[in-house]
Amino acid sequence: MYHALGYGTMMYLQAIMTLEPREVETAVTALKQAIRVCVKLRKSTKFGRPNYDKYTDEEVHAELCYAESLLLRSILTFLQDENLISFIKGAMRIKQCYKSYQECYKILERRRFQDERMKMHFESGVRMGIGAFNLMISMLPPRILRLLEFVGFTGDKASGLADLEVSSNLHNGLRAPLASIILMSYHAYISQVLGNGDGNINFASSILKPCLEQFPKGALFLLFAARIQEVNGQLDEVSASRGRGRGAAGARSLRTVHRLAELVAPSAPSLLLADDVVFRVSVPSSARANLRRFKCEWLFAMKYAEVLSRESSWSKSTYLYLKGIFMLMSEDQSAAMTEHVVAIFTKVPELKVRVAGKSLPIEKFAIRRVQRFFAQGNRLTLPALEVIYIWNGFAIIYKSAPLAEPILQLIEAKVAEVSGDGQSKTQADDLGLCLLLKAMCLVCRRDSAGAEACLRELVSMEKRLVEDKHLVPYAVAEMGFLALRDGKPREAQSHLEAALNNYKGYQLESRLHFRLHAALEELKRQKDPAKTAGQSAAGRP
Repeated sequence: MYHALGYGTMMYLQAIMTLEPREVETAVTALKQAIRVCVKLRKSTKFGRPNYDKYTDEEVHAELCYAESLLLRSILTFLQDENLISFIKGAMRIKQCYKSYQECYKILERRRFQDERMKMHFESGVRMGIGAFNLMISMLPPRILRLLEFVGFTGDKASGLADLEVSSNLHNGLRAPLASIILMSYHAYISQVLGNGDGNINFASSILKPCLEQFPKGALFLLFAARIQEVNGQLDEVSASRGRGRGAAGARSLRTVHRLAELVAPSAPSLLLADDVVFRVSVPSSARANLRRFKCEWLFAMKYAEVLSRESSWSKSTYLYLKGIFMLMSEDQSAAMTEHVVAIFTKVPELKVRVAGKSLPIEKFAIRRVQRFFAQGNRLTLPALEVIYIWNGFAIIYKSAPLAEPILQLIEAKVAEVSGDGQSKTQADDLGLCLLLKAMCLVCRRDSAGAEACLRELVSMEKRLVEDKHLVPYAVAEMGFLALRDGKPREAQSHLEAALNNYKGYQLESRLHFRLHAALEELKRQKDPAKTAGQSAAGRP
């Protein structure tokens, strides 16, 4: 049973990392076999209340393995076909999988286990599954969350994190490392990108420590170590950790780690790229790095984008766009460099992919920016800094204010340039982006008044914006995030709800909704922590 599940899981990882149809088919076949094995070994209880004490160890583990196999199979269903029937099948399998996890939770609570070791392995899997479901669903926007709760899912973040922590602390448990990976992914990546940088990095570090002791050369854990150091602003240690990762994993395994990072957090490689821009470009040696050295490092970041565009199958379109914008930001603006960028940007729309029948929002954004580049005569305004903002990279810069200084100098120089360009049709859009980026730098410098002034000026420009209508709701949301950080809950709620309810149909809308949802949930916790704790206790099945 576990051999079948293990093999199916490895084939699943390979399929997710490559997205090649042949690999997906192989994974589906392996997982179907795992499901058949589990079904044969599961306890059949069609009538009456089951007596879990009569279940054998093999039968209770079969229920857990069945839930895990079904979950992986349902995810592949979305990738295998893009028609409506596949979506319905996938949704039904996920619902069936969730019911199976709920049954496992009942077994865990009611069955008297004779072998504590078997119970530990079972509990680590049950709590990992239930916790991951709760955490994943809790991060969805309220409208989708209410719909899922109506059909029987629960989405309580505190409960999910608590279950994952229990699973992670069962250090000898079979799924404990997986639970640790999910927790570290949430605190170090997901909460930084889809939240407001509110992940518990100290907690992630405490989880990582036993993992590194057990797997000192584990490339994925070394990746998390570097990420945690980046988030904490420990710049000198980051390169050392990544160097150990390269030495431990080797070139071939390093490519796999990049792809695994995409699996754990879909935006991770791009975020790592943005991090490299922030940390390798902004502060090569000190906060007073000169503008020349700052610009020259964009070519270093470009090399990372080039590697990803060659070796990652997830979004070559996005990685090529990143490569192009880093070249645009470099000091070399010769005709040959511009010709190279034009050749790269020409390929971006051609490489667009669809995942689960949907285009990736970041790819759609990149394609629009490429179109803008050609329409404006091969020009974009601070595109690499814009990417850092989109991936919420300023939440990292906030941890170390000097990082913002060279970026702010670059923005102010661009503001002067844009202000003098009265012939451009998108002058207001370019100036609006500069104001948003400047506001973020001022937030990093703890200049709340200056940041708010920039954001209010941007909002006042709403009717002048031609293409970048998304800048206004983002600016309103940033005023809410700023008020929340400064301890002004009423003002924060007013801005956050305005950003959520008053603007529709703009670029990257869902990304902002994730951040708004996280901020509004934080407001609820601040207002009534006791009630939040009570909801967490009720979040378990």
